[in-house]
Amino acid sequence: MLRLNGNRDLFLLVALSLTTSPFFGILFSVYAPYLRGLGFTATEYGVLGGLSLILSLLASIIAGFLCDRVGARAVVVISSIIASVGLILLSTGSKNIAYVAVALLGFSGGLESVSGLVLATRIPVSGGLERVLSYTAAASTIGVGVGALGGWIPVVVSAYGVDIVTAYRFTILSVALLSLLPVVVIVPRIREVITGSTVEATENDRVDWGVLGRLILVNIIISLGAGASIHLIDYYFVLKFGVSSGELGTLWSVQNLVMGILMLQMPRLSSMVGGALRAYIIVASPSVLLLALLIPAQSFVIAASIYVVRSTLMNVANPLYQAFEMSLIPRRFRGRGASILSLAWQIPAGLGRSVGGALMDVNVDAPIAVTTGLYTLAFVLLIAFFPNYVLKGNPTRNETQINVSQ
Repeated sequence: MLRLNGNRDLFLLVALSLTTSPFFGILFSVYAPYLRGLGFTATEYGVLGGLSLILSLLASIIAGFLCDRVGARAVVVISSIIASVGLILLSTGSKNIAYVAVALLGFSGGLESVSGLVLATRIPVSGGLERVLSYTAAASTIGVGVGALGGWIPVVVSAYGVDIVTAYRFTILSVALLSLLPVVVIVPRIREVITGSTVEATENDRVDWGVLGRLILVNIIISLGAGASIHLIDYYFVLKFGVSSGELGTLWSVQNLVMGILMLQMPRLSSMVGGALRAYIIVASPSVLLLALLIPAQSFVIAASIYVVRSTLMNVANPLYQAFEMSLIPRRFRGRGASILSLAWQIPAGLGRSVGGALMDVNVDAPIAVTTGLYTLAFVLLIAFFPNYVLKGNPTRNETQINVSQ
């Protein structure tokens, strides 16, 4: 259950996630079919993904330092403005301009991924990181699930004689103009505690580089696998089964609604099994077998059903893994810590997308096989690197942040 218990800032953060994410649910549904309609091949689609992640990498470096110096709220607003500009450019329908648009979207995504996470760990609310991150992730995921049904909008519009690519263009333009409004209204009202908390007076103020190095290696392996196939999965379905944004929107909707509801139970599961990392391993590791089952699937319905279960298992406990990572980093270093971990994700994922796109042009299922192997290795390393947290159960430190006056 979602229990905000009068926590004003957690309520605002959840409201922000819930009101912005539906727009990006729509975007996720139309993105791949739109680019396919503009004439992008699988290899070019992979190159676009690589470009996006390279710019996201650059933004992640900048975002970490900005969050620690000027605060995460300002960075969240800036990232949203850049995203809107990128979407406006993407809606022009020009294949050349699309490269510039995707670069801007990648840059804004890098800023947002770091600043959003850091802001969530700094709001003045009683409770642990597992609770805050699970609730905000659940709200975002549910919002994406609802918004993903918007993938049917251009399909329905095209039935009345409008060219499908034109319908995609106007859908993207609408997202660009409307998605910025909740950010500029809600973010300035969220309080952010950067220094001066009682936590900082008691927690270890040093970064354990050995622990951080192990986290970085695991992130590299997972992100390589995700980039090779999962980040291209929409194009994979378009290429293998010839689906439109309508079918993709339905798939993303079901997947995200299921994940969002289950995410609300993750803090409780973490307490029951003995810690965030242990819960993450238990929930996520079975997804590897399901991923491999996508390869022999011969229909979109079967493949989509497998993918929904697989994706739910792999991602529903992600907030717990993020809470585990952040609990190992002192709060005043979390901007830079999140930036470093983001880099360990962005660089390999960019490479993985480019390689995965090229492999998909040769054999549509080859990237799935590569990801299966990499994910298996990542889970083995997590158990080997953090045995006390996985085998014995070692709860994530439950931070209680001070309440501050408005």
